[in-house]
Amino acid sequence: MGASQYFIFTKVILPAAAPGIFTGIRLGGSYCVMSLVAAEMIGAHSGLGYLVLYSQETFKISDMYGAIVGLALVGLGLNYALTYIEKVLSGWNEETTING
Repeated sequence: MGASQYFIFTKVILPAAAPGIFTGIRLGGSYCVMSLVAAEMIGAHSGLGYLVLYSQETFKISDMYGAIVGLALVGLGLNYALTYIEKVLSGWNEETTING
């Protein structure tokens, strides 16, 4: 039909691939947070992962559960932020519309 390669990429290929790209970004974000917490538990001297492990070892149960709740909130916040960005950038997709 005479469309340029740039036009085909930006108007057809990229929008069609956007849901898969955003799914990968969300999965990567969750794996990133889990890896960060595990690394903090193993070899750090600060951070929420360190706080969970240190509080467990010193029987500061309220601090441990506070850090666990903090980790859950960080994970939820990251997921909701990435979901919102996906809804904004791929508003054409009925499954990710903001109003729906």
